[in-house]
Amino acid sequence: MLKKLLCTTLIAAGIGAAHAADPGFYVGAGIGQARYDDSLTGQIRSAYTNDPGYAFVSGRLTDDTDNAWKLFGGYRFLPWLGVEFAWVDFGQVSSNYVLHSQVPLTNADANIDGRYEIAGPSATVFGELDFNDRTSGILRVGAYNAQVDYSETGTGADGQPHRFSNSDDNTKLTYGLGLNVRVTPNWDVRLDWDRYTDAGRRFALTNDGNGRFDHIDFVSLNLAYRFGQ
Repeated sequence: MLKKLLCTTLIAAGIGAAHAADPGFYVGAGIGQARYDDSLTGQIRSAYTNDPGYAFVSGRLTDDTDNAWKLFGGYRFLPWLGVEFAWVDFGQVSSNYVLHSQVPLTNADANIDGRYEIAGPSATVFGELDFNDRTSGILRVGAYNAQVDYSETGTGADGQPHRFSNSDDNTKLTYGLGLNVRVTPNWDVRLDWDRYTDAGRRFALTNDGNGRFDHIDFVSLNLAYRFGQ
């Protein structure tokens, strides 16, 4: 679907009127897919190294991608320089880890399913390079606040139901690339790739150490409206 929409946009741009990029405000929205880096196994294994109560058996993301979306607005100070603010929702992904009890209990293993939901605001500075009157490339860098909602359910090593949840946030680096096509004087279509680094906190035996993702990659197709063109 994304490829079909992008092809349609490029054709429309090819037959549309030529308009150079102008300073001013714009707003937009995009949809796509987020892919989470899976480094949980090493984090969980490390957390339980030398733990007297449990031994690590396994840990992984049971799925590492989900649909994602963003809303954004920005201002071009110059045809080639601007700022953009966005709210990004990365969807949710799931994990599983198994621990073996090292003390006598009813059930020797704890089997835990986790769920991560990450969203938050971002602020970036971007530079834009015109390839021609309709098409330009964008390079951006800035910061985002990763708001992580984590919950887990499963069975404890004692055979009893297990539930836990926690919310946390941290501010980290984001950067990305975009290909912008100006379809009309007011409407742009943009294909973006963005990387959001270090979401969450490294897995540890604490309430907020539920897992850190080295990066989340978000590929999106976006529609933007320019004011005053």
